[in-house]
Amino acid sequence: MRVDVLGKVLLCAVLSAGLPVAAAEGPGDYGTSLSTIYRAHQRLLALREACDQALPGQTKASEKAYAVWQARHKALLNELDARLSLMIRRNSKDEKEYMRNFGKYEGAVIDYRNSERDDILAQPRDGMEQFCADFRNYLTGSGSDFHKDYADELRVLRKRKLPK
Repeated sequence: MRVDVLGKVLLCAVLSAGLPVAAAEGPGDYGTSLSTIYRAHQRLLALREACDQALPGQTKASEKAYAVWQARHKALLNELDARLSLMIRRNSKDEKEYMRNFGKYEGAVIDYRNSERDDILAQPRDGMEQFCADFRNYLTGSGSDFHKDYADELRVLRKRKLPK
């Protein structure tokens, strides 16, 4: 798997957006923690997109499974988006630079997700139906709890309170 690739992509995006290197240094820091959780969500989206593309007849089932997962994680996803936006905003001198930096970041994330999806689709099709069924079961099961899976990263993030 290329899980570490998005971390590198995010670091490049952070650097190219003019954000401080300290925002993406190492384990236990704010930037790395945010990147780790955000990357995991992008990986889920890539898996969903790959399943939808490989098995278009099962798209509704994938949408429903993702909706279940998304509903459980709605507050967390909103928090991640707010934290990302705030990090970029704090490191932009004005609204124009913020928009440019945010666009660079979003582009890097989309490139990562597309690359992950394409890597999954490049795998042999044998077992893809089972793989996608397992993925849907993961989304709707208790094993897909980002609050538990990323508890350490969330602790790091939540040391910084979000403005109200």
